[in-house]
Amino acid sequence: MTGPHDPLHLSGELSLDVDGSGVQVHADGADVRIVAEDVGAFVARLREAATARTGTAPGRRDVGVLADALAAAGITAHLQSPSRQVAAAGAGVDSPAGGLLLGTRRVQPRAAVVVIAADRGRRVLAALAVAAALVLALARRRR
Repeated sequence: MTGPHDPLHLSGELSLDVDGSGVQVHADGADVRIVAEDVGAFVARLREAATARTGTAPGRRDVGVLADALAAAGITAHLQSPSRQVAAAGAGVDSPAGGLLLGTRRVQPRAAVVVIAADRGRRVLAALAVAAALVLALARRRR
């Protein structure tokens, strides 16, 4: 049995189906990997489940609370598709991009699906797209 300050050691495998797409969860030590065939659908269903539970859609603060809880337990969670890393959260994560886009440095977004899933993330992506278009237009104009 572990005490309140002992490191948590996880071990296990879980396979489930979300909207017809497979999701595998692998836990080993303090590392949890969630591999979703359709990451966008998986994130959307998580948001729906959280909304049904609390009556309000989760926001930036909720992402931070979850990431802080993972970090406090010494756990690092990785969300990925079969072909790439999507996000990491929890212990050992310190991401300025996560702080800016998601409101917590304890989440490192590695793919647009995470940012798009966050309401503010959609606005930030739109703003970045507009800014990129303006920079490109100015660069072409100077030539």
